[in-house]
Amino acid sequence: MSKLACFAVRGVIEGFYGTPWTHAERLDMIDFLHRHDYNAYFYSPKDDVYLRERWMEPHPEAAMRQLDELIASALGRGMQFVYCLSPGLSMEYASPAHTELLLKKYRTMYDKGVRYFSLLFDDIPMHLLHERDVAQFAHLADAHVQTTRRVWESMQEWGEPVKLVVCPTQYNGIGKEPYIQHLGRHLPEEIDLFWTGRFVCSPYLTDGDAVRFGEYTGHKPFYWDNYPVNDLAMASELHIGPLRHRDPDLWQHAAGYVANAMSLPECSKIPLMTTAAYLRDPQGYDPDAAWKQAVEEVAGKDDAEAFFTFADNVQSSFLCEGESPRLLEAFLAFRFQFLQGDRNKAVSELTLLFREMEQTAHQLLGGMSNLKLAKEARPWIEKYRHWAKVGQSAVALIDHGTSGKIPQAAYHLLRLKQWIKRTERLPQKVCGQVMQLFVDAILQEVRKSN
Repeated sequence: MSKLACFAVRGVIEGFYGTPWTHAERLDMIDFLHRHDYNAYFYSPKDDVYLRERWMEPHPEAAMRQLDELIASALGRGMQFVYCLSPGLSMEYASPAHTELLLKKYRTMYDKGVRYFSLLFDDIPMHLLHERDVAQFAHLADAHVQTTRRVWESMQEWGEPVKLVVCPTQYNGIGKEPYIQHLGRHLPEEIDLFWTGRFVCSPYLTDGDAVRFGEYTGHKPFYWDNYPVNDLAMASELHIGPLRHRDPDLWQHAAGYVANAMSLPECSKIPLMTTAAYLRDPQGYDPDAAWKQAVEEVAGKDDAEAFFTFADNVQSSFLCEGESPRLLEAFLAFRFQFLQGDRNKAVSELTLLFREMEQTAHQLLGGMSNLKLAKEARPWIEKYRHWAKVGQSAVALIDHGTSGKIPQAAYHLLRLKQWIKRTERLPQKVCGQVMQLFVDAILQEVRKSN
């Protein structure tokens, strides 16, 4: 597939809740995105107060100097720097002064070379908040339409062509909901609409849904894909698995695509590389092959095998229900071998597996070549090491308990319970339910035998 035959806009948005990236991390990310054929970086950190809570105020001088550098870095690589504002928490849509303040901030960025803007109305109440707005507008969608049109019409007078994408307050569903349908039907076709799919975090994005959205709203959806972001309720998950379940023909019915990254920029690079592979060639995209290549590039050749072994146990997300597939297979093989075959072999193989898990964790904790990746992933690697200790104690308990060595079995039971407590204190999600189910089955057998 030629590069023309794919998503017109292939971007990453810094749109998560939590600690924003540092300036150095942003510059590094822009370079990374350029190398992997992304063509847009959307600047929209939720915790930059000058984009959201204090949107009416100009950016401080130091922040503006950094924005200058980010803009130059993106434009110098042939990428779009997209400046996003989120005024909805306090904006009075009926106030011409508020609209002028909004335009003033956009115009400042236009004068610096920015030609791509976003107006975000996400994560605010679905009703009008101010008396003047209630008196002037029929409903929230009416206020958003009129505000957006005023902004768009003013931008047309600036000289060079600009692009504008709006994030609706209702940004997921099927597109037939009254708010989004009104917004779409009353905004010019040139203004794009962000859409996350049927859900805030959509397990699937289908071309059929994209077609229907276009029919309902008069606009092709501009996908804001909430993967690999792991903020708020997902903070215990490390989303480093590959992008999955996005239709190969989605690009034909979409205005563009942005991936919402994690607050962990180095970890984000792994799934973002797989997303880049999908965006480049949706028809030929192979999630597992792209994932392997991404891990090798980001973790480095010396650590790739160990990191991949670990990463196999932190895939769980709304895109991937199956966790720790190789570990689960080993448990099933152990159960069969232990009950039907050679018990000693079953025990020795599982003992070796858990020792290798611990060795992998020590390698990753002790000195990866990519120090930043090691630092960001450390809490999850530490949980992985804890599960390795739990596993070793569990197998030792099985071995001694079934051999009639009661004192040794009692010791390992105590050790097992100690390691379980330590492991449960760590909130990070590692191994899904696989290790927990394994341990629960063993403890259940212990209770039966007492």
